[in-house]
Amino acid sequence: MFRGMLRFTGAILLITSLIGCGINSGNKNPLSEGAQYKAQHYKQDGYMGLTSVNPNDPLNPTYHHYEDDTNLMKAVLAQLQGIEKANISINGPTARVKIKPRPSLTASQVEELRSQAQMALNTNMPRYKVIVKIVQ
Repeated sequence: MFRGMLRFTGAILLITSLIGCGINSGNKNPLSEGAQYKAQHYKQDGYMGLTSVNPNDPLNPTYHHYEDDTNLMKAVLAQLQGIEKANISINGPTARVKIKPRPSLTASQVEELRSQAQMALNTNMPRYKVIVKIVQ
């Protein structure tokens, strides 16, 4: 009696699981008719593509400190003639650069210097919104 009940229960569970899993594939799900799936491939970085997701991972090729970025900005500004002193402050995505020009420069040369510094920093530091100001 117990074995018969166990077989009957097993058969019922098997039938309901087959029905629930959609063994009848002739009926299409209306929600998935237009859906197409595209296989995604991970980068071959050993982290299944996660190195570009975590910018603070030291193994990430885009990993930088603010100090590294500031040093690069100073190196870019050192190539420009006419800068007596430069002050750089970084706050999130904004880099504020204050330039003190040499006193021998005219007003038009000072504006040209500001323009050159703005263009050079925008080119070399695309991750920041660079604001260049002239201070006396």
